[in-house]
Amino acid sequence: MSDKPSPSSRVSLEDVALRSGVSTATVSRVLNGSTTVRQSRREAVERACEELGYVINRAARTLASRRSMTIGAVVPTLATETFSRPLATFQQKIHNSGYTLLLANSNFDPDTELKEVNKLVEYGIDALMLVGNSHHPKLWERITRQGIPCIQTFSVDRRYPSVGYDNEQAAAEMTSHLLALGHTNFGIIVGTPPSNDRVSDRITGTKQALAAAGLTLDEEQLINSAFTMNDARQAMFKLLERPNPPTAVICGNDLLAFGAMRGASERYLRIPTDISITGFNDYEYSEHLEHPLTTMRVELDSIGLCAAEFLLAELNGEEAARQTVLKPQLIVRGSTGSAPRISRG
Repeated sequence: MSDKPSPSSRVSLEDVALRSGVSTATVSRVLNGSTTVRQSRREAVERACEELGYVINRAARTLASRRSMTIGAVVPTLATETFSRPLATFQQKIHNSGYTLLLANSNFDPDTELKEVNKLVEYGIDALMLVGNSHHPKLWERITRQGIPCIQTFSVDRRYPSVGYDNEQAAAEMTSHLLALGHTNFGIIVGTPPSNDRVSDRITGTKQALAAAGLTLDEEQLINSAFTMNDARQAMFKLLERPNPPTAVICGNDLLAFGAMRGASERYLRIPTDISITGFNDYEYSEHLEHPLTTMRVELDSIGLCAAEFLLAELNGEEAARQTVLKPQLIVRGSTGSAPRISRG
């Protein structure tokens, strides 16, 4: 006769303990992600759970431990590698500690971000990850009132815990690279909704580097409404229609840079002989393009890992660094070269 519970009965912790030959306390430790359980016993418990179809009663666990074992994250979009890569690392790290990720998308809108945070809080999340340091005025008030650990990513913020990098400095370094190649006429293709402090800071960094070289950015050569590859392609067409078109175009990320390259090629410009184009983030495909892309390499995986480590430390009552500052690396490839000697204007 099978000792498997009937379909009509709920599999209990005791059932798992009986099947795996360990105590209910050991089963509980395994399910809570404890690392103190012997490997053979852990495997026996996991095998028993699989055979019996055991599902943790989250409601009961939450009442008993006052934790939901969930961590929330709100990101601007999942359409790019910029956020999907760190999220994958973040999720794996918290999963290894027994937590589940609850994810929401704000679409770069502070009001939507606040609503999503409110929903996640209502679901009882134990901690929260956000992107950037520009949010709805009521957001931090809400988080502070709930008393849940929270970390911001991609930007450095001395007021609250954060893991990120200096966007102004990164942009200034990229601009200096192009200035050293002799470029004096610049264009910028980005998408900058009010909540995207990262790109806004990079525009500031570019302008500061140009000012230090005695140059200014023609505001009509700043296109800040490009979010897709085709947007960037159309933006490049617009820049090339200017009376004195730029010889160097800085893009907000590698996806936009790829679109800009397509636009330049369709106008029969040679990269980098006639025009130099740069990206940001160093996506996996960037070095494999027809013209390998000059870009700023951001350790996206490290952002997700550091964010997860901070929140887990906070939840475990351990000390954790409130600020982690990463250093992007300039990767020079074939999409940038010396400024053309004769203006195309």
